Amino acid sequence: MEQRQQRRIQSSLPVRISGVDALGEAFEESTEALDVSRRGLSFLTSREIPVLASLTVVIPGRGTPQPGEGPRDFLASACVVRMTKENEMNRVAIRFIGATLPFYTPETS
Repeated sequence: MEQRQQRRIQSSLPVRISGVDALGEAFEESTEALDVSRRGLSFLTSREIPVLASLTVVIPGRGTPQPGEGPRDFLASACVVRMTKENEMNRVAIRFIGATLPFYTPETS
């Protein structure tokens, strides 16, 4: 059984995902993360996205805070590590490449 290196928390964090799906079609969609860790997240989509596909992830307002400006958007490249069917949707788990999410706790802790 696979052991996670980072603890994941359930979340409804808004995210924007872009990349190329299994049909070779470029896409960009806004969705919500189902769970989040410092190194990745999972989300639901109607698209089939192959394991090892490269994606770009934007999480609004969750980047490193800048003095006098507040937090910026978190932007990272990611790799699909798992895709499973959940009813009519696909649950896609991704791992960030070369980045960690600085803030991943819910606002209402």
